[in-house]
Amino acid sequence: MKKTLGDEDLLQTLTDLLLVEGIRNLTVGDMATRLRCSRRRLYGIAPTKEEIFCSIVDRFFQAVLDQSEDIIRKGLNPPVAIEQYLALGVTAASRIGVNFQRDVDESEVVRAIFDRFQQRRTLMLAELVDEGVRRGFFIPCHGLLVSEVILGAAMRIRRPAFLAQAVLTLEEAFQEFYRLLLGGLLVDAANQDARTSDHNE
Repeated sequence: MKKTLGDEDLLQTLTDLLLVEGIRNLTVGDMATRLRCSRRRLYGIAPTKEEIFCSIVDRFFQAVLDQSEDIIRKGLNPPVAIEQYLALGVTAASRIGVNFQRDVDESEVVRAIFDRFQQRRTLMLAELVDEGVRRGFFIPCHGLLVSEVILGAAMRIRRPAFLAQAVLTLEEAFQEFYRLLLGGLLVDAANQDARTSDHNE
């Protein structure tokens, strides 16, 4: 007996499918077959294949933004918060396949969704950087400037042509970028130890 997916499970399964395969080589019929649902049910998400893709992309990135805000609300020490924040981005990138990246890059509308997502994530990161500077965990720097540098780099890193040239997945590229970022932000270990000792006295 065919098992019918609930609405949330359907959206999650469709998200997983499109993150790997993109939309170009799939018809609505293909998606319905893979998800074992009716075309009508998919058209309930949006009226066209392209709009279904937009809806799913927006849903995926909004979920990452919600998780990003949860990390900020925890009130963790800035180095821990930023490590978790950046790890979340790497985890999200690990779910994205080459076909998805290509289809995002080739659609002005979907690319704008990705741009807005990266802009919002970058502004949140700027808040964490400013807090880390204020509390002495990071070298003196301007959070918004750091965020603009990150945004510019992130938008170039995600390009399929660059990833192909560098022979990197999106996950690997962001992981390396974030490692360099954290290495540049954190004060050296000696100063960190001294400050921790001062705070404990």
